[in-house]
Amino acid sequence: MGFLKKPIVMGVGGAVAGIAVMAVVYTLFLSGGSSASAEPTPEPTVIPASGKLGPRITLEDRVFNLVSPASAPVYAKIQTVIEFETTDYRWGEVFDNCGGHSRDLNSSPRRVVSLLPPGQPPAEAPAAGGGGPEVSPCVALEAELLHEFEEEIGTGIQLIEDAVTIIVSSKRPEEVSSTEGKDALKEEIRHAVEELIHHPHVSRVLFLNFITQ
Repeated sequence: MGFLKKPIVMGVGGAVAGIAVMAVVYTLFLSGGSSASAEPTPEPTVIPASGKLGPRITLEDRVFNLVSPASAPVYAKIQTVIEFETTDYRWGEVFDNCGGHSRDLNSSPRRVVSLLPPGQPPAEAPAAGGGGPEVSPCVALEAELLHEFEEEIGTGIQLIEDAVTIIVSSKRPEEVSSTEGKDALKEEIRHAVEELIHHPHVSRVLFLNFITQ
């Protein structure tokens, strides 16, 4: 009967090993189930602009050579603003509290706060009695946020300028002479910027100045 002991021992050992493996699998299954049932981290809420300009890149007023006969060249002078979504609650303060200082869609181009040159900090509000124009805390906060946004985008600004140049310069005058044509141009620029800047998302493209001659 001694020759039967070895198979019995091996059978018992195999059964114990199988139970151990099943216990590990069951534990992993339970742990995986509990993690799967955990609530996902909610996405940050996008701050609504309510018709005001939020984080943005204001490109310089530039002249583009449109596709036209060499004998009668046509140019377009355009200033473009590319606005982005934001989840920064401080922009919500700007949207809610700027009052008469807010930058809305009917603002003159001169009232739009452009991005500062690289490395230049936002200007500080002048001290009381300094003789300079008074700057509200809301406007100062907006300038600070725009400076932070410029640093976040970094060299993407140059890429965006190049994309806008390529897109506008490829258009014929009749393609951008109508409202529909300008809207289509905005949409094309928006898609191009989204290809370059994946986050934050582009909310809209605006033309502050658009003159063909």
